[in-house]
Amino acid sequence: MSAAVVAGAERRELMDAGSSPPADELPGQPGWTGRARSAGRWLGYAVGQALLLAGLFMAYRYGRQLAIGHESVAFEHARDVWNLQQALGLPSEEAVQRLALRSTTLVELANRFYMYVHFPATVVFLAWVLLRHRDHWARVRNALIVLTGAALVLHLTYPLAPPRFLPRLLPGVDIVDTGQLIGPSPYPSEGGSLNQYAAMPSLHVGWAIFEAWAVVMILRSRARWAALAQPVVTTLVVVLTGNHYWLDGIVGGALVAAAVWVTAPGRVGQLRARLTGLPSSELAVPETVRPPGGTVRSRR
Repeated sequence: MSAAVVAGAERRELMDAGSSPPADELPGQPGWTGRARSAGRWLGYAVGQALLLAGLFMAYRYGRQLAIGHESVAFEHARDVWNLQQALGLPSEEAVQRLALRSTTLVELANRFYMYVHFPATVVFLAWVLLRHRDHWARVRNALIVLTGAALVLHLTYPLAPPRFLPRLLPGVDIVDTGQLIGPSPYPSEGGSLNQYAAMPSLHVGWAIFEAWAVVMILRSRARWAALAQPVVTTLVVVLTGNHYWLDGIVGGALVAAAVWVTAPGRVGQLRARLTGLPSSELAVPETVRPPGGTVRSRR
């Protein structure tokens, strides 16, 4: 082999040794390959969370059906709730509905709000938190699961007929089913598959309060307080349509407060410490932090 060829090969080896690696292999700079892998992981996580909540919601819908067949108990509870509200001096649902019935348009809008806003608003809210405020997602998700699970337990243990059924029990009460009277109605027939005897608590109100709390917690602008309008409007809607008592909304709000308290940061460790008798610091799970550089470190 000639000296010129050897020298050329040595120069190429020196150039290769001193050259920079491809951009997608630089430390701390994932490049296209790394970004695609990260996007794939994020998409998989988002789909998994959506499927988890969809499965839990289906379980909730199925669980509500277990209360069907307890109509007589639901009517007895309706009488008790009505009498309790009178004893507490709460406003009359009948008076609110009578005032609203002066406007057919208003009542129709309320019926549509009851049918079409509740669930879609919750889906949009969850997507907003997951996509735009992922650092709050875990707590919001856990609190929603606790809230909905507690509501299901009450649906099963305390079946309750809504106010629109009260005229069957108390002839002096004149609350109508605005869905059947003006439309549209979520309950086209009493023989349908939907459980109409799960008024306690009102998840229409509960979820609306929960969403308002989360928006106020997450955002920092003054505009965040506008979110409080949703639970106010929702409460008026469920009452004037004859679908819920005031107490249904109050209990729904109390469940929100309990769910938020239970899922507060560090609360699980505190509760576990009380049960085990160990200091909460020994039970704490280190928080994983991923700095901008991409390395992972842990802190307590």
